[in-house]
Amino acid sequence: MSPHEWERLLLDATAKVKELVADISRSGERGRTVGIGAAGDKTIYADRAAEAVLLKSIESVEGTKVLSEEAGFKGPVGGKTLAVVDPLDGSSNFERGIPFYCTSIAIVAGQGIDDITVGVVRDLVTGDVYHAVKGGGAKKNGVPITSSGTVSVPDAVIGMDLSRGTSALVSGLSRLISHARRQVHFGANALELCYVGDRTIDAFVDLRGSIRITDLAAAYLVASEAGAVITGADGRKLTPAFDFEHRFSFVASANEALHKEILELCGPPRGRA
Repeated sequence: MSPHEWERLLLDATAKVKELVADISRSGERGRTVGIGAAGDKTIYADRAAEAVLLKSIESVEGTKVLSEEAGFKGPVGGKTLAVVDPLDGSSNFERGIPFYCTSIAIVAGQGIDDITVGVVRDLVTGDVYHAVKGGGAKKNGVPITSSGTVSVPDAVIGMDLSRGTSALVSGLSRLISHARRQVHFGANALELCYVGDRTIDAFVDLRGSIRITDLAAAYLVASEAGAVITGADGRKLTPAFDFEHRFSFVASANEALHKEILELCGPPRGRA
C-alpha cells in the first residue's frame, strides 16, 4: 500500500473513532476502567473501543504489524510495515470532560524515526485532522500548514509539559518560563505538538523523560513536515526505540533560530524523582 493510500485509510478510520468516542462521552461512560494496557497505563473503555476501530482498518492491510498503547505488539513477525497507535491521547482529559484529546497513528517503513512515512492526528472534539506524508508537507483538514516565524522566546507561546515533574525539572526550566511570552499546556501531547505545526503555539518542550514513541510518532512527522525542528534537550537528533521501554525528552520549535534560543534557556533534562 502506498503512503497516500495509507493516509486515506487512516483519515477514514480516525473519523470513525471520533464518532465512537463522542457516543461514549454522551453515554456517561467516560471514566469506565477496563484494565491495564500493554504500556502499563490504566485502560478506560474509550481507549479499548477506539483501538478496536483502528485495528480493524490497519489489520486489513496484509503484512502490517502494530505497536499500540493498549494491545502492545501485534501482527506478523516478518511484517515490513509498522503502525504506531495511540487510540486516545489525553485520556485523563477525556475522563474529566476536558475538551482536548485526540487519536494518533503513524506508519513506519523501517527501524527509525526517519522511517515514519505517514502521520495522522485527529482532534476527537473538533474533528480537525492533522496529516502528513513524508516529503509532501503537512496539512490540517487538507489545507497545507507551516510552523510560525517567531524567532525570539519573549515573543513565543511555548507548550511545556510539567506533569509529575520534579522540583529540579521546574527549576531547570525556570529561565525559559520567565522569558517566554506565555507558557501553556493542554494535556494531549500529540495534538499539542501538531499545534507547533500550524502556528497555534511556537514551541513545545517536554523534559520529563517520560515520552514514548506511541505518544509522538505521528505528530513528529506532521510538525517536521510543517517546518518545525525537533530534537532531544541536548540538541541532538531523536533516536527513540519503537517499544514501550524507551522513554525520552524532546524540544520542538517552529524554526532553527527559536530552537537555538530555547535550548540555551533550558536546564539539563531531568526525569521523575
